[in-house]
Amino acid sequence: MIKALLMDLDNTLLDFDKCEEYALIPVLKKYGIEANEDNKKYYSKVNLSYWKKLEKKEITREQVITLRWEEFLSHFGLKGNGKEINKIYFDCLKEGGYPLEGAIEFLKAASKKYKIYIISNGMKEVQDNRIKVSGIRPYLDKIYISQELDMVKPDKKFFDYVLNDINLNREECLVIGDSLTSDIQGAINSSIPYILFDRYDKNRDFNGPRCTKLDDLMNVINNL
Repeated sequence: MIKALLMDLDNTLLDFDKCEEYALIPVLKKYGIEANEDNKKYYSKVNLSYWKKLEKKEITREQVITLRWEEFLSHFGLKGNGKEINKIYFDCLKEGGYPLEGAIEFLKAASKKYKIYIISNGMKEVQDNRIKVSGIRPYLDKIYISQELDMVKPDKKFFDYVLNDINLNREECLVIGDSLTSDIQGAINSSIPYILFDRYDKNRDFNGPRCTKLDDLMNVINNL
Protein backbone atom coordinates (compact mmCIF):
# COMPACT_ATOMS: atom_id res chain seq x y z
CA MET A 1 0.00 0.00 0.00
CA ILE A 2 1.42 3.38 -1.05
CA LYS A 3 1.78 5.78 1.88
CA ALA A 4 4.22 8.37 0.51
CA LEU A 5 5.05 10.10 -2.75
CA LEU A 6 8.71 10.90 -3.37
CA MET A 7 8.43 13.69 -5.92
CA ASP A 8 11.01 15.41 -8.04
CA LEU A 9 10.64 19.19 -8.22
CA ASP A 10 11.87 20.59 -11.54
CA ASN A 11 9.60 19.92 -14.50
CA THR A 12 7.55 17.65 -12.26
CA LEU A 13 5.88 20.20 -9.98
CA LEU A 14 7.61 23.47 -10.91
CA ASP A 15 8.33 24.77 -14.42
CA PHE A 16 12.10 24.78 -14.54
CA ASP A 17 12.25 25.54 -18.26
CA LYS A 18 10.44 28.82 -17.71
CA CYS A 19 12.56 29.58 -14.67
CA GLU A 20 15.80 28.88 -16.53
CA GLU A 21 14.83 31.09 -19.46
CA TYR A 22 14.02 33.99 -17.13
CA ALA A 23 17.28 33.61 -15.18
CA LEU A 24 19.40 33.35 -18.31
CA ILE A 25 18.39 36.77 -19.67
CA PRO A 26 20.62 38.94 -17.39
CA VAL A 27 23.62 36.72 -18.16
CA LEU A 28 23.07 37.03 -21.91
CA LYS A 29 22.63 40.77 -21.55
CA LYS A 30 25.85 41.14 -19.54
CA TYR A 31 27.89 39.44 -22.26
CA GLY A 32 26.07 40.93 -25.23
CA ILE A 33 24.71 37.58 -26.37
CA GLU A 34 21.44 37.69 -28.27
CA ALA A 35 18.55 36.24 -26.26
CA ASN A 36 17.19 34.11 -29.09
CA GLU A 37 15.82 30.58 -28.94
CA ASP A 38 18.95 28.98 -30.39
CA ASN A 39 21.19 30.50 -27.74
CA LYS A 40 18.80 29.60 -24.92
CA LYS A 41 18.55 26.03 -26.18
CA TYR A 42 22.32 25.82 -26.44
CA TYR A 43 22.70 26.83 -22.79
CA SER A 44 20.07 24.27 -21.76
CA LYS A 45 21.95 21.58 -23.66
CA VAL A 46 25.28 22.51 -22.04
CA ASN A 47 23.72 22.77 -18.59
CA LEU A 48 21.98 19.40 -18.86
CA SER A 49 25.19 17.71 -19.99
CA TYR A 50 26.97 18.80 -16.81
CA TRP A 51 24.12 17.68 -14.54
CA LYS A 52 24.25 14.27 -16.25
CA LYS A 53 27.97 14.12 -15.46
CA LEU A 54 27.15 14.91 -11.82
CA GLU A 55 24.60 12.08 -11.74
CA LYS A 56 27.36 9.73 -12.92
CA LYS A 57 29.74 11.16 -10.30
CA GLU A 58 32.15 12.25 -13.02
CA ILE A 59 32.36 15.82 -11.67
CA THR A 60 31.47 17.73 -8.51
CA ARG A 61 28.53 20.07 -7.97
CA GLU A 62 30.95 23.01 -7.82
CA GLN A 63 32.32 22.02 -11.23
CA VAL A 64 28.81 21.95 -12.67
CA ILE A 65 28.33 25.56 -11.60
CA THR A 66 31.55 26.87 -13.11
CA LEU A 67 32.28 24.65 -16.11
CA ARG A 68 28.85 25.04 -17.72
CA TRP A 69 29.33 28.80 -17.97
CA GLU A 70 32.87 28.52 -19.26
CA GLU A 71 31.78 26.16 -22.03
CA PHE A 72 28.74 28.28 -22.86
CA LEU A 73 30.75 31.49 -23.16
CA SER A 74 33.54 29.81 -25.15
CA HIS A 75 30.96 28.98 -27.81
CA PHE A 76 30.72 32.72 -28.45
CA GLY A 77 34.45 33.33 -28.12
CA LEU A 78 34.02 34.84 -24.66
CA LYS A 79 35.50 34.25 -21.21
CA GLY A 80 34.13 34.87 -17.75
CA ASN A 81 34.30 33.86 -14.09
CA GLY A 82 31.91 30.96 -13.62
CA LYS A 83 31.18 31.74 -9.98
CA GLU A 84 30.42 35.39 -10.68
CA ILE A 85 28.17 34.52 -13.60
CA ASN A 86 26.40 31.92 -11.52
CA LYS A 87 25.57 34.47 -8.83
CA ILE A 88 23.75 36.61 -11.40
CA TYR A 89 21.94 33.52 -12.63
CA PHE A 90 21.02 32.18 -9.17
CA ASP A 91 19.68 35.54 -7.99
CA CYS A 92 17.04 35.29 -10.70
CA LEU A 93 16.63 31.51 -10.69
CA LYS A 94 15.62 31.31 -7.05
CA GLU A 95 12.70 33.68 -7.67
CA GLY A 96 11.23 31.39 -10.34
CA GLY A 97 8.63 29.41 -8.45
CA TYR A 98 6.25 28.67 -11.30
CA PRO A 99 3.92 25.72 -10.58
CA LEU A 100 3.14 23.56 -13.57
CA GLU A 101 -0.45 23.41 -14.72
CA GLY A 102 -2.38 21.23 -12.29
CA ALA A 103 0.41 21.09 -9.70
CA ILE A 104 -1.41 22.88 -6.87
CA GLU A 105 -4.61 20.96 -7.51
CA PHE A 106 -2.74 17.66 -7.53
CA LEU A 107 -0.90 18.44 -4.31
CA LYS A 108 -4.11 19.50 -2.56
CA ALA A 109 -5.75 16.19 -3.44
CA ALA A 110 -2.71 13.97 -2.93
CA SER A 111 -1.77 15.47 0.44
CA LYS A 112 -5.09 14.29 1.87
CA LYS A 113 -4.12 10.70 1.15
CA TYR A 114 -0.32 10.55 1.09
CA LYS A 115 2.74 12.03 2.71
CA ILE A 116 4.58 14.08 0.08
CA TYR A 117 8.35 14.42 0.06
CA ILE A 118 10.47 16.39 -2.40
CA ILE A 119 13.61 14.68 -3.72
CA SER A 120 15.73 17.11 -5.73
CA ASN A 121 19.23 17.28 -7.19
CA GLY A 122 19.02 21.07 -7.29
CA MET A 123 20.86 23.64 -5.19
CA LYS A 124 19.48 24.25 -1.69
CA GLU A 125 19.43 28.06 -1.79
CA VAL A 126 17.58 27.98 -5.10
CA GLN A 127 15.15 25.16 -4.40
CA ASP A 128 14.15 26.33 -0.92
CA ASN A 129 13.17 29.77 -2.16
CA ARG A 130 11.44 28.50 -5.30
CA ILE A 131 9.33 26.18 -3.19
CA LYS A 132 8.49 29.05 -0.86
CA VAL A 133 7.42 31.51 -3.56
CA SER A 134 5.55 28.84 -5.55
CA GLY A 135 2.95 28.27 -2.83
CA ILE A 136 3.44 24.48 -2.71
CA ARG A 137 5.21 24.30 0.68
CA PRO A 138 2.02 23.72 2.77
CA TYR A 139 1.42 20.43 0.96
CA LEU A 140 4.91 19.03 1.51
CA ASP A 141 5.97 16.99 4.53
CA LYS A 142 9.72 17.30 4.04
CA ILE A 143 12.27 18.35 1.42
CA TYR A 144 15.38 16.31 0.57
CA ILE A 145 17.98 18.14 -1.50
CA SER A 146 21.04 16.26 -2.68
CA GLN A 147 23.38 19.15 -1.89
CA GLU A 148 22.47 18.87 1.79
CA LEU A 149 22.80 15.09 1.85
CA ASP A 150 25.98 15.02 -0.23
CA MET A 151 24.35 12.32 -2.36
CA VAL A 152 22.91 12.61 -5.84
CA LYS A 153 20.04 10.83 -7.56
CA PRO A 154 20.13 8.12 -8.94
CA ASP A 155 22.51 6.88 -6.22
CA LYS A 156 20.78 4.19 -4.18
CA LYS A 157 22.28 5.78 -1.04
CA PHE A 158 20.15 8.90 -1.61
CA PHE A 159 16.94 6.88 -1.70
CA ASP A 160 18.00 4.63 1.18
CA TYR A 161 18.60 7.73 3.29
CA VAL A 162 15.14 9.09 2.52
CA LEU A 163 13.43 5.77 3.23
CA ASN A 164 15.24 5.45 6.54
CA ASP A 165 14.41 9.03 7.51
CA ILE A 166 10.69 8.71 6.79
CA ASN A 167 10.64 5.20 8.29
CA LEU A 168 8.81 3.53 5.41
CA ASN A 169 9.46 0.43 3.35
CA ARG A 170 10.22 0.62 -0.39
CA GLU A 171 6.83 -0.79 -1.38
CA GLU A 172 5.09 1.89 0.67
CA CYS A 173 6.63 4.68 -1.44
CA LEU A 174 6.22 5.89 -5.00
CA VAL A 175 8.83 7.89 -6.92
CA ILE A 176 7.43 10.44 -9.38
CA GLY A 177 9.75 12.40 -11.63
CA ASP A 178 10.53 13.51 -15.16
CA SER A 179 14.09 12.22 -15.47
CA LEU A 180 14.78 8.69 -16.69
CA THR A 181 18.41 8.93 -15.57
CA SER A 182 17.95 10.33 -12.06
CA ASP A 183 14.39 9.78 -10.80
CA ILE A 184 13.37 6.59 -12.57
CA GLN A 185 16.82 4.99 -12.57
CA GLY A 186 17.14 5.84 -8.90
CA ALA A 187 13.80 4.20 -8.17
CA ILE A 188 14.86 1.11 -10.14
CA ASN A 189 18.22 1.00 -8.32
CA SER A 190 16.35 1.10 -5.02
CA SER A 191 13.44 -1.21 -5.96
CA ILE A 192 10.86 1.52 -5.33
CA PRO A 193 7.68 1.74 -7.46
CA TYR A 194 7.67 4.72 -9.82
CA ILE A 195 5.78 6.80 -12.36
CA LEU A 196 7.51 8.74 -15.13
CA PHE A 197 6.06 12.23 -15.48
CA ASP A 198 6.55 12.70 -19.21
CA ARG A 199 5.52 16.33 -19.54
CA TYR A 200 6.53 16.65 -23.19
CA ASP A 201 5.29 13.16 -24.16
CA LYS A 202 8.77 12.23 -25.42
CA ASN A 203 8.98 8.71 -24.01
CA ARG A 204 6.03 6.88 -25.54
CA ASP A 205 8.04 3.66 -25.70
CA PHE A 206 8.78 3.76 -21.98
CA ASN A 207 8.04 0.35 -20.48
CA GLY A 208 6.46 1.42 -17.23
CA PRO A 209 3.82 3.65 -15.63
CA ARG A 210 3.80 7.05 -17.34
CA CYS A 211 1.78 10.25 -17.09
CA THR A 212 1.86 13.37 -19.27
CA LYS A 213 -0.46 15.66 -17.28
CA LEU A 214 -0.65 16.35 -13.57
CA ASP A 215 -4.44 16.42 -13.96
CA ASP A 216 -4.24 12.68 -14.70
CA LEU A 217 -1.63 11.72 -12.12
CA MET A 218 -4.00 10.70 -9.32
CA ASN A 219 -5.76 8.31 -11.69
CA VAL A 220 -2.44 6.75 -12.70
CA ILE A 221 -1.46 6.34 -9.03
CA ASN A 222 -4.83 4.78 -8.17
CA ASN A 223 -4.53 2.30 -11.05
CA LEU A 224 -1.09 0.97 -10.08
